[in-house]
Amino acid sequence: MTINTAPSTGSETLTEPKELHEPGIEPNTKPSTPSNNDDMVDIEAATNTKPNQLSTFKWILVCFCVYISDFVYGLDTTIAADIQGAVTQTFGTVDQLAWLGAGFALGSTAVILPGGALFNSFNQKWLYVAGVMLFEVGSALCGAAPSMSALIVGRVLAGAGGTGIYLGTLNFFSSELVSPERRGAYISGISIVWGLGAVLGPAIGGAFSISKATWRWGFYINLVLGALAAPIWLFLLPSVHPTKGVSIKDRLLRLDFVGFILSAASWSIFTIVFIAGGNNWAWKDGRTIASLAVCGVLTLAYILQQYFCILTTPSTRSFPGHLLRYKVHILLGTSTACAISSLYVAIYYIPVYFQFVESDSPLKAAVRILPLVLVAVAVSFSSGSLLAKVKYYKPHYLVSGILITLGSTLFYVYIDPSVSAGVIYGVSVVMALGIGLTWQIGYTVATLKVLPQDIGNALSIQNLSQIGGSTIALVIAGQVFQSDAFSRLSTALSGQGYSAAQIHDAVAGAQSVVLSQLEGELRDRALLAITDAIKTTFIPVITAGVLIFVAGLSMKMEKLFS
Repeated sequence: MTINTAPSTGSETLTEPKELHEPGIEPNTKPSTPSNNDDMVDIEAATNTKPNQLSTFKWILVCFCVYISDFVYGLDTTIAADIQGAVTQTFGTVDQLAWLGAGFALGSTAVILPGGALFNSFNQKWLYVAGVMLFEVGSALCGAAPSMSALIVGRVLAGAGGTGIYLGTLNFFSSELVSPERRGAYISGISIVWGLGAVLGPAIGGAFSISKATWRWGFYINLVLGALAAPIWLFLLPSVHPTKGVSIKDRLLRLDFVGFILSAASWSIFTIVFIAGGNNWAWKDGRTIASLAVCGVLTLAYILQQYFCILTTPSTRSFPGHLLRYKVHILLGTSTACAISSLYVAIYYIPVYFQFVESDSPLKAAVRILPLVLVAVAVSFSSGSLLAKVKYYKPHYLVSGILITLGSTLFYVYIDPSVSAGVIYGVSVVMALGIGLTWQIGYTVATLKVLPQDIGNALSIQNLSQIGGSTIALVIAGQVFQSDAFSRLSTALSGQGYSAAQIHDAVAGAQSVVLSQLEGELRDRALLAITDAIKTTFIPVITAGVLIFVAGLSMKMEKLFS
């Protein structure tokens, strides 16, 4: 399939090279033409050639090993949730703990646009392999890190490599290798293996952190899994050439390097200022104000550079803004960002609740989120298959918005130190049902709403929404929790002689002398203060649910695969 970054005009002659594809699936032969509907274009691509086929066994083997890479990506996404105490004991840097999660998300987000452009221009197999290698290098650095700074760098590198893995898998299953009707099931399979990794991440991290192997093996394990699957990636994975026949020089000249730099810089400064602000720097500190100003200037510069195509062209700019002319892509991107934000907040802060209130070990706290993630993954996979049968996507978003809003509101209303674990499980399952409906399905819908040459661009928007949404969620939720918990705990312990540093340690969940010394009513007040701060982090989740519902109302009731 030829995937270009140029806006579709409806007059292109579309041809597809001979490539390997899913066994038993033949490419469509109907020419692709845009619909009169302003939001709908036909996805069926023209082709005059019959692709070669992988044997069924080789296809299964390739899919299995590709999914393995998504598993380790999911594993690394959440593994930091339960090793923070152990890392603090090793390096003693409580004020930098937020970087364990946010650094990984930052690396993923910063390279999403250049990664999407590269996957639209070069052999996708080798870009995918490069992403795997970068991820493994980052994991190795995390495992061997001699300092907190080295660990943070490793997390950023692993996040960047993880984006290469994710983009590679999505492009692989969105290409002519898989038919449009089966695409949803294969992409939903990404949800399953990523979700399995996300489920096991906190548990594996927690188990290693309390074992003789230490938390470092939570990262080394990625190297073992990667080594097992590497031969398949290298020798059996089919090549997909989106711009076959175009010289490397011409492909490089098409890349929007200025846009890539401005975008990555904007995300980096945003993350730095919202992690450091209120923690390392006071909000009135000159460094905070200057960083906010720089972030605003860089963001504005990027918007203007993209809009006026400065040092780029409409067909090669890094952000595929031409797709935003179609309302459906705005609605899909918003919903994807809201769904993933809801998932990340729940994954990171439900275990925090149990560690503080129930004094759970990291491993036990990780097990507590199994209902949430398992249900979200199962529903995500089922929703992809269901979409292929019912063909309407609007109901998914309406029901999702209702369930996320209901679940997060119940969490906000009922959570306190005395509530039973069963209530938390029940509420988290309600949220998970809603999250699963829209967490991944936007990828399928988006690729079916564009012409073949814009599939890569549609994926880029969805990726930016999903990974960018996770970055924003972790940064903002971390800032809200740290600031609110510190304020509430300081008030609850006023006059007890505890320093600001000790209270910060308690909020970070470190082996705090503060909480271990508290008894009776004073301890109850402290736990209530922390619980109320955790509740505050779910206000954005309530908002996210409402936004998904509104987006669903704004979508058209139309069929896919028609």
